[in-house]
Amino acid sequence: MLEALKEAMLSGDPAGEAAQRAADLHRQWLGFWWNHYSKEAHAGLARMYVEDERFKAYYDRVHPGAAEFLKEAILIYTGMKDR
Repeated sequence: MLEALKEAMLSGDPAGEAAQRAADLHRQWLGFWWNHYSKEAHAGLARMYVEDERFKAYYDRVHPGAAEFLKEAILIYTGMKDR
């Protein structure tokens, strides 16, 4: 997922095909840990990646701004962008 995120960032478009693939891979990864998936919980987790410095630092190691980019991609993926 991290490699897909890095590749998606090259496009600069969180709504683009590569970014949405990264968001889908993230959803699949969650399936290993979550018993029940919901778009709302996925979007909430994405927001936390930016709000919590520990998660932000983890994703920003991929590329500066990766946490914000992933958050935007996931919000678009889940349809929660404007909620």
